[in-house]
Amino acid sequence: MNVLVLCSDTFRYDHLGFLKRHQVRTPNLDALAAQSAAFSDFWLCSFPTLVNRIDVFSGRYAFPLFKWGPLPHQFPVLSEVFAHHGFATAMFADNVHFMRRGYDFERGFAHQSMVRGQCYDPMLPRSAPMVDLPCPEERLGVSHDRLVRYRRNAYWYQQQGTNTTATLFRKAMEWLEKPPKKFFAWIDAFDPHDPWDAPSEFLKHYPWDPQAATIIWPKGGTASQYTPGELENMRSLYKAEVTQIDSWTGKLLEAMRNKHLLDNTAIIFCSDHGYYFGEHDLIGKTVRASERTAIYEELGHIPLLIRHPDGLSAGKTLPGLAQPPDIFATALELAGIPRVPWAQGNSLLPRLKGEPSRQKFAISGYHPHRGRASCITITTDEWALMYSPTPKSQPSELYHMPTDPRHTRNVIAENPDVATQLSQLISDWLDGLGVSPAGKRQLLHNAPFTAWHKLGYKSWLARNRWSCWKNYRNYARPADA
Repeated sequence: MNVLVLCSDTFRYDHLGFLKRHQVRTPNLDALAAQSAAFSDFWLCSFPTLVNRIDVFSGRYAFPLFKWGPLPHQFPVLSEVFAHHGFATAMFADNVHFMRRGYDFERGFAHQSMVRGQCYDPMLPRSAPMVDLPCPEERLGVSHDRLVRYRRNAYWYQQQGTNTTATLFRKAMEWLEKPPKKFFAWIDAFDPHDPWDAPSEFLKHYPWDPQAATIIWPKGGTASQYTPGELENMRSLYKAEVTQIDSWTGKLLEAMRNKHLLDNTAIIFCSDHGYYFGEHDLIGKTVRASERTAIYEELGHIPLLIRHPDGLSAGKTLPGLAQPPDIFATALELAGIPRVPWAQGNSLLPRLKGEPSRQKFAISGYHPHRGRASCITITTDEWALMYSPTPKSQPSELYHMPTDPRHTRNVIAENPDVATQLSQLISDWLDGLGVSPAGKRQLLHNAPFTAWHKLGYKSWLARNRWSCWKNYRNYARPADA
């Protein structure tokens, strides 16, 4: 069986239209959900974008061990495993982070279509014309240099009558016109990530306050820095991006249906994290470096749809915890490839066949980052603890999931023993991953980074790379090569 994964960056779980939690148009994703198993308890592990892809591509829990940066050479990645078993591999991406020199996220993909010009990609010369901004530059949350790059790219695409999202999906559909006999394809769509500039045909479906500013790229931090009208316009801009992704997903699936590819291709739709639009008085993905980054429901709860050609659990919502490293093992089992020993995630295919979840808790966190104190969230069926590494200035928080799934009422004062037990689970989990004592101090107690820590991390990466080359240097070659 072929496997196609569509990862839509920054897509909030509650913006799937069929859930009816928000007024958002996603008719094609709703139709896909009717043919898929929808996982209602899929939570991010590693945050943000690149560390999430390390989760998925490696099948391992990344954030306690890896910083934002290149795809590590620790074990063969998902595309290399597929190639080893004779599958053609293809990546289509407009994700600006993937395109940084030496980041190597295209590793193992025989066909690579990287669509330039998304966000602040330095695609064009300094002399290129730029679009006008819809609001004063100081209202936006991005540096001048990056904003200038975005304006050049946006102008160029406007002159072409298209944008990166449309270009991305068209390239994927072109490749699928003459698909290989067996394939694994990864489509990485950067939208609905900000900046939000979807065509008016998608924005027209949503309310608009003409008296409020058009903030296409807000400053992360407290939501109260923006007016209610500005926040409402941001929500509409974001929903327009969601509807744009939905529209192109529908075109992709229709093209596959016309080629009869849906008869033997499993479809996985997923995301990496959500976005705050005023909940918990937050806007964006992260807060300023002087404050902690907390992973509440709006950020950590993400969509996962799995469409099996045989209709396994089609139209069903499956409860039970799952996380991005599970996609690795799931994709392999869908394709009939044996499980690899280094994978830490669990295949979700048994869940499609009616088995319950085996996962007792899900841990979500921000990769170690100089100058930023970050919570670690642990979620169980009953509780969610936002463990704070800076308890004196910003205490930990506890929420009761059955009665408060959106994390609105902190009950840690009434349940200190529960918080202690969950904190110990986090510590034990880090030990099980082999996190060093220094790494644990950084994650759990906001210990400072030092030059020695940097050197140790680089040395550890080098040892991993040597071990991977020694043991798996021929792994990505097709089995019949």
